[in-house]
Amino acid sequence: MGRVRDFSLGALIVSCFLQVGAQLFAIVVVARTVSAAPPRSLRILGGEYGYDSSAFWQTVPTMTLGLFLVALVTNWKSTRRGPLLAALALFVVGGTVAQFFLEPEFAELIRIGYRDTIDPALQSRAATWYRFDCVVWLVGLAAGVVLLLAFRRSDPPTMVADRPHGTA
Repeated sequence: MGRVRDFSLGALIVSCFLQVGAQLFAIVVVARTVSAAPPRSLRILGGEYGYDSSAFWQTVPTMTLGLFLVALVTNWKSTRRGPLLAALALFVVGGTVAQFFLEPEFAELIRIGYRDTIDPALQSRAATWYRFDCVVWLVGLAAGVVLLLAFRRSDPPTMVADRPHGTA
């Protein structure tokens, strides 16, 4: 069971940091550009080759949540349970803020669309959206760090099958 625990937690860590990395890219490149001077800066989202990462964001967070559940089940009777639950709580908080604030606000920016002008009120809204996006990224990063700390924890072998070869 020790290898299954490690593998499930390792897969979760990879997925979590994949998501954190993609979110950092989205903040540094997309969100910063979009919030710079809307609606003029919304040009990045429009046209035939406009930026659209929706396929990633519709897939990876759901996959990460599934990996959280697998890691929790396989590590439930270990010292990793507490950190896993803490990381899951952070993941859910970040996801909730994203779903109920960031995504609707981003959809509204997309709906407004490109115009060759700068709207100060829209710029202020976009700046708030950008700050919240940064906070959600930090929450996701914190979840990943907690997962790394959980991975470092290990329980002493409890069954003969969990013990290294050659030990009694």
